[in-house]
Amino acid sequence: MTALRRSLACVLAVIVVGFSTPALAHEPILKCVLLDAATVRCRGGYAEGETAQGERLEVIDHADRTLLAGKLGKDGTLTFARPKGPYYVLFDVGPGHQAIVEHDEIGLPRASDRARWVRK
Repeated sequence: MTALRRSLACVLAVIVVGFSTPALAHEPILKCVLLDAATVRCRGGYAEGETAQGERLEVIDHADRTLLAGKLGKDGTLTFARPKGPYYVLFDVGPGHQAIVEHDEIGLPRASDRARWVRK
């Protein structure tokens, strides 16, 4: 490979890495658990560890009806009554930046999960 080609390859690699990093900067993360048989708590945040205080969270049934629309609290959580029937939780922070948790993915927290936000 000539020196010119190597230089161009390095420049292209820097450009690709430079453009891909901002895309991951605010990747939303959503985790939901059952506090008990009738109560769900979800926590929204971002891949770099920030909580998503004040961001919108929606609970939607499989007929696309919004059952609940709320905002995440100071700790990045929202607690709500478990809907009857199938539903999913949507954490949408902008075009192309969504996290979804289906009702059948939500269960009791593991015994090893000592995080404060999963305690009732």
